[in-house]
Amino acid sequence: SKTIQVNPTLNMTSLYNKFGFVRRSLNNRDTTFKLNNFMVGLLTSVKNINVAFTQTTGTFLPGYLPKTRFFGIDDVTGAPGLGFVFGSQRDIRLMAVNNGWITVDQEQMQLYVNTLREDFQLTSTIEPLKDLKVTLTANKNRTLNYSTNFKYDTQSDSFTNLSPNTTGDYSISTITFGTAFRDKSGSTLSSVFTEFMNNRSVISRRLGALNPNSGGVVGGYAAGYDKSSQDVVVLAFLAAYKGKDANSSSLNSMPKIPLPNWRLTYSGLTKYPFISDRFSELSVRHGYRSTYSIGGFNSLLRYEERNGAAYSTDVNGNFLPVYQFGQVSIAEQFAPLVGIDTRLKNNMTLNFEINKTRLLGLSLANSQLAHLSENNIVFGLGYRTTKFRFPFGLFKQMKMDNNMDFKLDVSVRDNKTVIYRADITEAEVSSGAKNITLRPSVDYVLNQRFNVRLFYDSNITKPYTSQSFNTSFSNFGFSLRATLN
Repeated sequence: SKTIQVNPTLNMTSLYNKFGFVRRSLNNRDTTFKLNNFMVGLLTSVKNINVAFTQTTGTFLPGYLPKTRFFGIDDVTGAPGLGFVFGSQRDIRLMAVNNGWITVDQEQMQLYVNTLREDFQLTSTIEPLKDLKVTLTANKNRTLNYSTNFKYDTQSDSFTNLSPNTTGDYSISTITFGTAFRDKSGSTLSSVFTEFMNNRSVISRRLGALNPNSGGVVGGYAAGYDKSSQDVVVLAFLAAYKGKDANSSSLNSMPKIPLPNWRLTYSGLTKYPFISDRFSELSVRHGYRSTYSIGGFNSLLRYEERNGAAYSTDVNGNFLPVYQFGQVSIAEQFAPLVGIDTRLKNNMTLNFEINKTRLLGLSLANSQLAHLSENNIVFGLGYRTTKFRFPFGLFKQMKMDNNMDFKLDVSVRDNKTVIYRADITEAEVSSGAKNITLRPSVDYVLNQRFNVRLFYDSNITKPYTSQSFNTSFSNFGFSLRATLN
């Protein structure tokens, strides 16, 4: 096997400092040059760029006869060659056959295997404003495994490839932001899915125009590319959920260039007096990521090309694709859509998050789409004091000088899975529930050895289907922790 790793890092700040106008802008705090400093800040907003690329390849050659000695080479025959032992993935089967390195035993049933795995990640930090930090990430992962029963055939008196097959997985970062809010979460009527259905005829005609083996248009669909064709369904799906026009969208079901996702953090609100008077810290967060994945694909033995395009067809008359997909999916997350973290002047902490998730799984067997949508609202409160007094009761005059921590976590989660079927207007809800949790707690330090905790945990779940019941449970109690030295 062979592994190649490339990890370049560009520190753009060091590069910018080589320019005199940038150094002058950094040292000049005169407000009369505020616009000039702002423009320089925008020009130098990209602070660093990191790239990580790893490629791992490997070859397994069964039936290999020579012995392995020093440096992995047979000292008599020189097999398998310096190139192979130093990681070259050149196909050496022909050379091995010509030199008699492979057995002709008919009992040899192990597969010849060639593997490839590529992982690419790009990360960049951008600061267009002083307190605004943007992190961009782009990813692409690909796995290919080629296998064949490479063995000696007595009838032809030669080595042949029996049942060659290529399998793999594929994922790439993308952007589906444009359709994230077009439909109400969990709705059984989806305008995006309707657009997906309508896109099929457009994509079919475009594919038919590119394939000289297609015999015209029948019923709105090009010959060899009807509404159940894998190429048509996948490309129509991508165009619809990326928010692209099917007349001009890409016709590549395995995009080559990953699109950036992002994470934003802004902490400059405390510069304003009416906020700084009440908050010692206040930051706003937003994150977005979306990944398009092909969950397992394999080559087809019957695939054939003529005139530079697909020619062989399946039982439905559709042209066979180069690779047959089992399922394609899009996983989109706003993590968070909006997040706020604060600390007040009285040492109280507050945090608030709205998270949104959309998971789309398209089965190529029947053009059925499973759409999981989840909305999550989280609220947290924390407070620490060393001078706690009970506000009422027998302990009203008692003053507690040790650390006391109050925490309150509230979460409302709403998830629903909807099944959309091709050419059926209304979908059905297959699973999902609304869940509310409430978790207050109090921690009090009695002394260096003992800590007391009071807690309450409430959980309420209301399902959307009749397959399960409404549930509610509560836990409460206390714990005493002792530390022994």
